[in-house]
Formats: sequence, C-alpha cells, structure tokens
Amino acid sequence: MQKIIFLDIDGVLNSERWHTEMTKNAPKDRFGYEFDPTAVSNLAKIVEETEADIVISSSWKCFGLDGMQEMWETRNLPGEVIGITPNTISDELQLSIDIDGIEDYNLRGREIDEWMRRFGEDVSQYVIIDDIDCFLSGQQNHLVLTDPRIGLNDLDATKAIMILNGITNDGK
Repeated sequence: MQKIIFLDIDGVLNSERWHTEMTKNAPKDRFGYEFDPTAVSNLAKIVEETEADIVISSSWKCFGLDGMQEMWETRNLPGEVIGITPNTISDELQLSIDIDGIEDYNLRGREIDEWMRRFGEDVSQYVIIDDIDCFLSGQQNHLVLTDPRIGLNDLDATKAIMILNGITNDGK
C-alpha cells in the first residue's frame, strides 16, 4: 500500500518570510529561487517517517511531471515526485479566477479527487499540504493547512506524519 503527499509549493515550501529573505543573496537556479530550507527539512522529516511519495498539486505542475522530477533531482529535494494532479478546468478559466475566491471552486480538491480516481487504488493514506483551503469536505481530515507567512513548520510536519501513519489525536 502506498502513502501520498499532495504537495502545494507556494505558501508551503516558499513562505512569505523566506521570500522576503530571498531578496538578500538568495540562491537561485534555472527553476527560480530555491525553497525555504526549514520547510524543505520539514518535508524531509515527513518523507523519512512515512515513506510517502509526492504528487504535486501546486500551480508549479505547469512544468509537467518531467520538469518537476528534474527540479527535485537538481535541488536534491526529499522524496520522490511520482505524479502531478490533472487540471480540471481550462487554463483560461483558471487565469480568470480571483485567488481570494479560489476556495469557492474547490479546484485542487477536485484535481486530487480525479488523481485518486485514476491512480489511487493502492493508496492507503494521503495528506494534502497547502496554504489555501480549496478542498472537498471529504478531504478535510487529510488537510494540513500551512500559514503562508512561515510555510511548512514543525507542527505541520507532525500533523502530516500522524495523518499518513494513521495516528489519531488520541494516540490510536
């Protein structure tokens, strides 16, 4: 059985705090500025303690699966990117949606639902790590909502590990 991390990037691995710091001698490669090392370290902790694979649900998936896998390898990021979620709406509609109203569309939730329908028959546990709640009601117990100002922190990582390892708040 497989464990999956549905991963957003901006607001998770790219935090507002890190973005502010990046303007001062920021490491950069052909993909842009490198990600917040603290958030990357927390992602590594999740991957190490759960052996989960990664599916990119972020708008960064516009680079395609090969591009995301290449970036992961180039940057020596933790885990293995095994997929990207499909686009459930046209690019034109996506560009016209106000980011502040994105929750109303449940876009990423629908895309994750579609990925699970297509590829998720062997998935035993999954977690969604994102800074915007645009998910379906049945996905809420799988959601780790990050603060975009600080990105993926220790508490978020602990919650993700508990979800992926099937541990409830009462220790079961």
